[in-house]
Amino acid sequence: MIHSIVTARGLRSSFREMSMLTRKKVGFSAAALFFSVSLSACAGPPLQLYTLGGAATPAGQAQGLVAPGTPVLEIRRVSLPDYLDTQDIVVRNGQSLDRSPNGRWAERLSDGITDFIVARVGSARPDIFVTGQSLTGPATARLAISITRLDVAASGTAILEASWAVIPADEHQPEGQLQRGTISVSGPSKTDANIVTLTNTLIRQLSDRITQSLPARL
Repeated sequence: MIHSIVTARGLRSSFREMSMLTRKKVGFSAAALFFSVSLSACAGPPLQLYTLGGAATPAGQAQGLVAPGTPVLEIRRVSLPDYLDTQDIVVRNGQSLDRSPNGRWAERLSDGITDFIVARVGSARPDIFVTGQSLTGPATARLAISITRLDVAASGTAILEASWAVIPADEHQPEGQLQRGTISVSGPSKTDANIVTLTNTLIRQLSDRITQSLPARL
């Protein structure tokens, strides 16, 4: 009889302990779920990467062997002010530069601009081989491009100032005349996509001017 009483008390005690343990587990799970939901709510939009170009960007030059004797134009990496040559997408607001919290260029801006110009010049001039890489053999000529200003303002005005010149590989040939130009466009600038579009337009117009300035024969 005593044994039965003790067992019953033990069972009741075990039930109480199990009930308390279950409530603790449920409470812990609920707290963990609330914490997870809170973190998700506090987290901002995911990081978005952007590139220059897009669907309208020329596919590049034809595939296959380069015919012997084809002139080779090596486009050196575009020079940019240090504060712009990053992956940050920035918009100018007076004297300050506001960095996007959620948008980034997929690569350094100088690399992206160089690749974009190589693609456009190469598509416009199929008579020459255009590359952004140093080749094992000497290039016929090199193209140096310096962008001294590239501002996209919060007001929607975007301005680019640049200079460029063709440098022949043959030291006995005269260097191409130094060219320079200013390009201004306008449009929406409220979002990262707007800023990318304005930058695209500036570089597209710059590449067109560079192509038009190239000599008919290198």
